[in-house]
Amino acid sequence: MTSSRTERRQQDVLVRGRRFRASSSSSSSSSSSSSSSSGASRSASLATVVGRAVVRVAALAIALLCLLLPLSPARADAGVPAGWDVTTATEHITIGRVELRYDPRLSADARMLAERIPTWWSRIEQDLAGDLDDTMLISYVPHSGRIAEATGMPRWAAGVAHPPSGEILIAAHAPDGSKTDLEDLLKHEMVHVALYRATGGQPLPRWFHEGVAESFADNISIARVQTLAATVFGGGVPALEDIERSFHQNDPHGASVAYAASRDFVSFMRFYDDDGGAMRQALRNIRSGGGFEASFIQAYELSLEELGKEWRAGLRGRFAWFPIVGSGELPFFLVTPLVVVAFFRKRRKMKLAWARLEREDQEELARFLGVAR
Repeated sequence: MTSSRTERRQQDVLVRGRRFRASSSSSSSSSSSSSSSSGASRSASLATVVGRAVVRVAALAIALLCLLLPLSPARADAGVPAGWDVTTATEHITIGRVELRYDPRLSADARMLAERIPTWWSRIEQDLAGDLDDTMLISYVPHSGRIAEATGMPRWAAGVAHPPSGEILIAAHAPDGSKTDLEDLLKHEMVHVALYRATGGQPLPRWFHEGVAESFADNISIARVQTLAATVFGGGVPALEDIERSFHQNDPHGASVAYAASRDFVSFMRFYDDDGGAMRQALRNIRSGGGFEASFIQAYELSLEELGKEWRAGLRGRFAWFPIVGSGELPFFLVTPLVVVAFFRKRRKMKLAWARLEREDQEELARFLGVAR
């Protein structure tokens, strides 16, 4: 198989899967103090010991949570391009031009999906293009292994989309047997199909395809906010070309950063103006053959590089709480008010794009703190 053929197949097939990783972090801090009073010294030492104990318990709880939470990044790999044969999906429901095939054991979930698909698609197409062809064939199977058998994809793939034909496969269970998030999973794959149609099948960077699909997820990802915050205060968020490369390399950490950054940046662009009109205009420009970067310049009157700089300029303010929580210098219960203040304060000269991102971050932080307690 030639390299160009492989690249075309990779552009055609997009999957959403589940990867499992163990991540651990450790931090330590030491301090010494002297006091003219031995009683005051003992009290200070006791407070320090108690504070460190609280921090360690909180850090352990968060670390355990990170280990237990499976990440669900989307991946695009070469596989059977269309005509997937899923023999267990013998029942079907027709919703307009959408056919939902499913395993009889999954009838309750299938009925739920059938009720919600029209609403999900309506929101997706309105946000991206206004009106799109809604013909799709969706197959719903019990386990991701069935997807691997039908498509040749890796066994961790819990969802697959073939945008040119509108075929989608989703699984009820991930490789470890845990339940998948059906709503986000199916919406993610539907967005891949919608984006393909909104742009007339024009080639798009991987970071943009995945960022758009991830940006429609309604559920909050603690792992995402932690990954992005750690990157902001660590080595820094990579440039777009480096993010793009991360999608094509076998580096789980790099891929996690790429997904988190892509979703955040695309969300910033989607809600840059009041009604998302700039993004829709950019997609129309791409469909008309205007080229990817040129289409954004025309729609936003800014280059992607300039949009990226504006997005990056606000990241440290949004994640100002992270160095305090991550350092372990203060007891967690004392840090909490500082974190809340940092998150809820309003910053000057921020465009409307930050509104939704901040709401997401506030919800993520509230859940983050609730778990740590």
